[in-house]
Amino acid sequence: EWLKNPTLLRADKDAKYAYIIDINLNDIKEPILACPNDPDDVATLSEILADNKRPKNIDEVFVGSCMTNIGHYRALGEILKDKGILKTRLWVVPPTKMDKAQLTNEGYYSIFGAAGARIEVPGCSLCMGNQARVNDGAVVFSTSTRNFDNR
Repeated sequence: EWLKNPTLLRADKDAKYAYIIDINLNDIKEPILACPNDPDDVATLSEILADNKRPKNIDEVFVGSCMTNIGHYRALGEILKDKGILKTRLWVVPPTKMDKAQLTNEGYYSIFGAAGARIEVPGCSLCMGNQARVNDGAVVFSTSTRNFDNR
């Protein structure tokens, strides 16, 4: 039945959790990035820009993975509206067919196409490296939790 009419899952009203972690988002003043090939090597954007040993270029951008939500794609679409073809290679891969259908209905797929994005089939894509991979040696800005060569 769910497959015929998929809906988002919600916690039961009486759900119990092993842990609740409160994070004050006001304490986060700038993006924190995982640096190439080591998820433990993290730095703020200003730290990366100040470090002469770190690359400053971004060759490819990947907006995808199961860790994203539809809001990320809507925000991307608003940023890309009327900007034309991007100089940086952009990958767009929603996690589910349901998200793809909603983004298409809202007109965002047209915006991604107008920006020259490579739009992959919903699913893992670059996270697993099973559909495609980024160029060798590319500096990639990614929403994925994977931080390995060519992903």
